[in-house]
Amino acid sequence: MLLLALVVLVSFDAWLRYHRATDRLADSVLRPLVDPAREIVPERIRAVRLRAPGAKGEWRYERRGDSWRFPGYFDAYVHGDRMGSFLEILLRASGTRATDDPDVHSKLGVVDPQAFRVVLEGSDGDLAEFFLGSGIPGPLGEESYGRLAGQDLVLHLHVNPVRLLGAAQPSLLDPHLLPRGESRRAITEVRVTSPEQSYLLRRVLAPLPDDAPPLPFSEADRYRWVLEQNSHIDTCIDVNVHTWLAWLRSARFERLVNPDDDGYGLGSVGSVQLLDEENVSDHLRLGRAASNNAIYVGSDATGLVTVMPVERARWLLPPPDIMLQPLADPSPFESIP
Repeated sequence: MLLLALVVLVSFDAWLRYHRATDRLADSVLRPLVDPAREIVPERIRAVRLRAPGAKGEWRYERRGDSWRFPGYFDAYVHGDRMGSFLEILLRASGTRATDDPDVHSKLGVVDPQAFRVVLEGSDGDLAEFFLGSGIPGPLGEESYGRLAGQDLVLHLHVNPVRLLGAAQPSLLDPHLLPRGESRRAITEVRVTSPEQSYLLRRVLAPLPDDAPPLPFSEADRYRWVLEQNSHIDTCIDVNVHTWLAWLRSARFERLVNPDDDGYGLGSVGSVQLLDEENVSDHLRLGRAASNNAIYVGSDATGLVTVMPVERARWLLPPPDIMLQPLADPSPFESIP
């Protein structure tokens, strides 16, 4: 009898060791968060819904052609590159098993209301729902916990997709007057108009010296900028034009307002017409004063109406001398608020 008990005890110990080893092996296997057989790729995604931990509502982002928009805030533009990176990392995420015990989900932050919830929509409905949990080792850690809706399995992911969304709420909104999500080629023509001034900046082919190669490699060698005003043409200092255009591409607004309101007086203060090398145009219109020393600025191309500080917006209508005379050092564009 004692021998039988000893055999049972040894057998149980061997079984226990085997299953512990099997569990350790299973825990160390790298698994995808999304089964590749589901064929969920960024190109299939038409909209993304996000809900931050503890939030009552969610944010919905829509793909419009090559751009992403946020209908909940006057159709604001979204940083498409960051949205693309977020989706790519989320769909390619992999990790090892953390737990499949539902009682632990709350501790790991992969259940409402602790989780960062992500829903991906396709053209025919929802494609997948994710619960992204605590960062590892902390909120800004490079790893995290993640779980697919409807599954008990939680993975210790080797990435933290939520880090790409930033701290702003809603996330990923593009504050640029000329949104980065709108593909724009090189500007070739700018018309500045206001009650005080009107002139045209135009990019032209540069005259080449006799010993120059037939096709210069740099744009600086191939083109020059000229300023036309009152039937007179002046040659610009090219670096001044490039500096202003670079500032224009980086100019930010403070907030958006309802574009359907027609009381902003857009165009009454002045306007800037832009034309690129593919003949795609935009028309920025400056309007009446807004609160807190700001004015309204609208864009025909985006359909947005923004609010910008006066000291920033006035550089949308630079005086022509800025393009013709050497810039001060430091450049005035470096101190624009």
